[in-house]
Amino acid sequence: MNGYGQWRGICIALFGILILIACQSTVSPEPTPVPTGTLGTTPMPTTLPLPFSGVDSLCPVGPTPCAPTAPTPGAVSTSGSSSRTSVEQGSDEISTSVTTSATQPLTITILYDNNAYDERLKAAWGFAALVTYQHRTLLFDTGGDGPALLGNMRALGIDPAGVEDVVLSHIHKDHTGGLGALLAVGARPVVYLLPSFPADFKRQVGRTARVVEVTPGQALSEGIFTTGEMGDRIREQALVIRTDCGLVVMTGCAHPGIVQIIARAQELFDAPVYLVVGGFHLRNKSKSEIATIIEGFRQMGVRKVAPCHCTGDRAIAMFASEYGDDFISAGVGRIITVEPSGVER
Repeated sequence: MNGYGQWRGICIALFGILILIACQSTVSPEPTPVPTGTLGTTPMPTTLPLPFSGVDSLCPVGPTPCAPTAPTPGAVSTSGSSSRTSVEQGSDEISTSVTTSATQPLTITILYDNNAYDERLKAAWGFAALVTYQHRTLLFDTGGDGPALLGNMRALGIDPAGVEDVVLSHIHKDHTGGLGALLAVGARPVVYLLPSFPADFKRQVGRTARVVEVTPGQALSEGIFTTGEMGDRIREQALVIRTDCGLVVMTGCAHPGIVQIIARAQELFDAPVYLVVGGFHLRNKSKSEIATIIEGFRQMGVRKVAPCHCTGDRAIAMFASEYGDDFISAGVGRIITVEPSGVER
């Protein structure tokens, strides 16, 4: 075979090999696309904290946790007797319904009064009462003497530092005189007082406590309200506590008139008055005047009374005669407990 024939054979062989390799090769399949996910169909888990406090978790237990969303303003309501939090999903808005726990008993402890009751305590002219309600502790007035107030609290095992709010009925010293001593031992309450209080008094108290000027019907804490400033010559506020039995009205001296204060409470809260406790300012009233006032109590449907301080012995005796079993003897150291079913003596 000549040289040309040899090269021709080699070329044919190489060509055949190339064709064979080309026939045996395979085409790679298209790569499987990386899933992009379906945001909104399978939401990703989140560990972001809830944008509001007081709830451990609003997410259901399961493989697809929810993304917490701030509640729509105004979507919170209170009613009923059990605690419940619910969240509805499926729209841009989340509806939140929260109901409060059942009403707690109301406890009123008279810490300062000129009428004796508990022999361990000092009786002195003035008034102060500790109100414990719905897990809040409030002192209504502070008596006229700081050491006497603190001594009575000590005798009853009450820590002044536990007082969260102080409400001053009016500016007279037999109702405000103990405040300085209370603040001096470390109590840091919110002090609710009348707008008409002297500016110097407000500034002095404001150095160690937060001062709030009250308005009519203002809520001081859950279930506890103020009538706001009443009267012309001597201005005063009273405490109004909403209970399952009705309203409990607490007065310091009732300078604007005890009947007028009760009427204001009914006007503001549109509810019957169950109990009126405190000073009724009747010690200088005549027997006929007191009888007219008692008749006013009856006409307004007041169920129970616990007069003390400036009510006067004659008026106290007349209320006791009229109300019988619904009269509550009051004085320094007296503890009145209002259960949902009524007063527990």
